[in-house]
Amino acid sequence: MRKALAIAVTLSVAVTLAAQIKKAIPKPDKKDVIYLVHASNLVQTEIVKPTPKDDGQSLTWSIPGESSLARTPLALPIFTVDAAIIAPEKLQLYPFEIKGAHRELSLKKKGPSETEPILITITPISGTLYRIELVNEIPNGEYGLTVPGSNQFFCFSVF
Repeated sequence: MRKALAIAVTLSVAVTLAAQIKKAIPKPDKKDVIYLVHASNLVQTEIVKPTPKDDGQSLTWSIPGESSLARTPLALPIFTVDAAIIAPEKLQLYPFEIKGAHRELSLKKKGPSETEPILITITPISGTLYRIELVNEIPNGEYGLTVPGSNQFFCFSVF
């Protein structure tokens, strides 16, 4: 009986601590900007608005530069956003290909694309503050979060 009680108390404390850790994200300085969470520091993602090229079958976004200035060593990065206009629940994460001196993402207009969004979870923290997490680790490379139908990307590099 004592063992069961001790286990229950331990689990209760662990769940409480985990919940507190998840909520211990600093509030971003700017609304509608996605930040990488690095412990108690926030790193603003690179905000770009490339114009898509439409070849009739797919849309291609090209972003200048081989690498984003927003960088993280984490294969499971965590993000936060204080949303005013952005709909966090609609965000999608995509990998970019490096082509010459730019990053590129192509998505088919109809049917499945070769590039599928990476699975993420969106958790409300409080009010308009959200936590964005990846479901699985991602390899080193260039990535961008976007809302479908928007030409705005929040880019970052994993190194």
